[in-house]
Amino acid sequence: MFEEIGKKLAGERVLVCGGAGFVGSQLVRELLSVGATVCVYDSFFHGRRENLADIWDNIQLIVGDLLDEWKLSQAFKDFKPDWVFNLVGDTYVPSAYDVPKRFFRTNVEGNINVLMACRMFDVKKVLYVSSTEVYGEAVFVPMTEEHPLNPVNTYAVSKLAADRVCHTFFLEHNVPVIIARIYNAYGPRETLPYVIPEIITQLDKSNVIQLGNIKARRDFTYVRDTVRGLISALASDIPNGEVVNVGSNVTYSVEELVAIAAETMDRPDYRIEIDPKRMRRYDIQEFRCDYTKLNKATGWAPEVDIHDGMRRTVDWFNDHGRKWSWEEWSSGTILFDGSGG
Repeated sequence: MFEEIGKKLAGERVLVCGGAGFVGSQLVRELLSVGATVCVYDSFFHGRRENLADIWDNIQLIVGDLLDEWKLSQAFKDFKPDWVFNLVGDTYVPSAYDVPKRFFRTNVEGNINVLMACRMFDVKKVLYVSSTEVYGEAVFVPMTEEHPLNPVNTYAVSKLAADRVCHTFFLEHNVPVIIARIYNAYGPRETLPYVIPEIITQLDKSNVIQLGNIKARRDFTYVRDTVRGLISALASDIPNGEVVNVGSNVTYSVEELVAIAAETMDRPDYRIEIDPKRMRRYDIQEFRCDYTKLNKATGWAPEVDIHDGMRRTVDWFNDHGRKWSWEEWSSGTILFDGSGG
């Protein structure tokens, strides 16, 4: 099914804003696999050059910030994209406590600049990657696209603002945009200390795992499935201005993830310790995705379950020096919260 959908982008010019990041770099690989011509626009603030090392000769690269309107417009003018994905964003919830204004500038103003460029240069469609965090605490599960919107942290509020900007730019300026609200993606090349890479790192170094809210439940989707969902959504007939969920409809608690990772890494003697400093100031207890809309429109459904996905992630970790890129720049300055996502 994906191969058929992907044919729509074969030979097309696709701009991936944030293509050096975790999800973005996997998206670039999948776009190349369907025969698209790909240009990555990235500031390398969170993205990493090594995430693209093995496909460097197959892509075009423009180093730039979405807040630099001149540079972004020049990128559109030079590359002439048919399609655009915007994955750029500050996404690590605990960081938003300290730099809220930066989150709003990157997530909202940066997105506005992309939408304006898409209108100016007449792209066929742009897909904005939003977040399940915009829903807030679950009123019902699984959560459909009609779930109430009640974000409860700074990151989530900034994503909802950007999410709704997309909708109004369609209504007011006829920008061809759809919004994809993704649930927790995981897998190789993670660039921030989310819960699964944090668990893997701690298990690799010790049998004692320090975490925050281990009862929080999240919907985890292997990153290759996530990006195939994004491509399917962009190439679908889902009307402009609408929202679509991308997730698995299966949840696991942080405690259960530790057990799965420990089994995968052959660490049966692990022990969890609760560190109060790793607790988020307000932590949502459960996110669970209803992806019926995307499935009906495209046939998309996740293919990799948590056990297979954890194995692939651990294998990648072992094959790449048993280290994540975020460990290089953090130097202990970020407290990995070990909460739900």
